Formats: sequence, structure tokens, C-alpha cells
Amino acid sequence: MRLDSLLRRSALILTTTLMGVGIALAAPAWKQLTAPQQALIEPALKSQGAFDTLPEPRRNALVKGADRWLAMTPEQRTAATRQFQQWQQLNTVEKVAVLERREQFRKLSSEQRKTLLDARKHYLDLPLQQQINLKEQFNLIQSPFEGLPTHPFAPATPTAPGSSSVFGLPLGSTPFGLPLNSIGTTVVAPVLAPLTPP
Repeated sequence: MRLDSLLRRSALILTTTLMGVGIALAAPAWKQLTAPQQALIEPALKSQGAFDTLPEPRRNALVKGADRWLAMTPEQRTAATRQFQQWQQLNTVEKVAVLERREQFRKLSSEQRKTLLDARKHYLDLPLQQQINLKEQFNLIQSPFEGLPTHPFAPATPTAPGSSSVFGLPLGSTPFGLPLNSIGTTVVAPVLAPLTPP
């Protein structure tokens, strides 16, 4: 076989493969969705507009979410609903903290993640009274940061997205917008400890 025909054949195969992938990744139209998918997505459309006018990534996300919900058992749906309600009750600072912890967890090695998940499962398998006792023991441990505010960066009111302040703190007063302590002109900075299994 000649080199140019081999190249043409390879290009044709590559083109058809890429076209097939492009078709598979394209977001479906509203009419292509099943009735259960439409029923789940419809409430979101009240605030977002017609499904077919949404950007493709948003349509794909809605369909993926509907498919995940439909694949859940009733117990999983109850747990997911409870978690969503808990999320909705968090204030902005708490949501940021949760997202940061999740990102830290994702950066852990698979061994570290497994160790943490196993420890959590072990804790949840304990009788309720033992869990309460462990929480009380943990709360009695004296922190090396005793006396420091528990949330030094918590704003009195949440800042609006796109605001020029970080967590409600004015920028430019100190490096990186960190507050000054009450004793002098020393900058109070958060201490970040890496997550390590016990």
C-alpha cells in the first residue's frame, strides 16, 4: 500500500471517529428526552428559560443530573435530598469551607482517601452514645490556637460575587487583605495543616 493512500485512510478513520464523538457529546434537544427526564428538568427551566436555548454544557449537566437521580434507589434519593437541604442551610462562608475541604480531599492519595473514608465508616458504625462520647472527648482537647477566633475571616454579611473584598475584608489594608491582630500591627494569617490520617 502506498503511503498517500495509507494517510488518506487514516485521515478518513480519524475524521469519522471524531465526528462520531462529536455527535455523542452533543446535548439532546427537549423532544429527545424521556418523560421522566423532562419531569425532573422542568422545575429548573422556570428560572433558566427554555431547555433548547440553554448552553450545551448546561443542558448536558441537567440531563446527567436527571439520569443520576433516576438511577438512584429510594434510600439514595432520600439521602441526596437530605444532603441538598443541609447544603441550602449553609451560609456562604460555610459553603466555601466545605468546597475547600472537598478539594483537599480530592488532592489526597487514594490510600489517604481510603483511610479517611474507612475511619469515617468505622465512626458511623459505632453506637450513638459512643459517637457522642468521642465528640465530647474531641471537643475537650485543648487547641494550640486557644483564644484565637474560630472563624477569623467570617464576614458579618456575605459578600456579593465579584466584590473587591475577600470574605468581607477590605483589600489593600494589609498584604492579601488579611486583618491585623488586636495587639499590634502583626498580620493574622490562617494556619493550614495538611490532612493526614491518624
